[in-house]
Amino acid sequence: MSNIELYQIIQESKRGIQRSQNTLMNLFWDKIYYFILSKTHNKAEAEDITIRTFTKVFKKLKLYNDDFDFYTWVKAIAYNTMIDQLRKKKHNNISLDDELNPIDIEAAMPSPEQYLISKQNAKKLNAEIENLPPIYREVIELRYLEDKTYKEIAEALNLTLSNVKVRLLRAKKLLEDSISM
Repeated sequence: MSNIELYQIIQESKRGIQRSQNTLMNLFWDKIYYFILSKTHNKAEAEDITIRTFTKVFKKLKLYNDDFDFYTWVKAIAYNTMIDQLRKKKHNNISLDDELNPIDIEAAMPSPEQYLISKQNAKKLNAEIENLPPIYREVIELRYLEDKTYKEIAEALNLTLSNVKVRLLRAKKLLEDSISM
């Protein structure tokens, strides 16, 4: 693909044209996925980080400066997304082998208020998932409730891998928009 064609696809994507956004994602998905996989050595985690990367790319696309290489820009977003994910994961992991005293265990446990807020947020999220159009609800449920890989979802729904990725992106965007209201 020439630089001119890529430039045109990026400009159309900035204007919100889905076909162009799908093309951009298809062009760079494998490069970003394998970049993340080479760092994490975990296929499921690499898939999650890659989908989060493209969610951020399309959210921030209007900020992209055409003077810079697009792949480098996307790769930087991917790297930062991976670092954020690994930090969150590091803070959420408590090993059973770790020696914890009772004070440490209490500190790791949520307060009653935090537990209640978390439970309310989960109820709200489940309600919002139920309100999604069926094509988006089923990919969200398969991915996050049944913990299926993108390939398994594609096979189960008789879709291409690209369609699964796009539906997940759109479903997450719809959820973000409805929850932020």
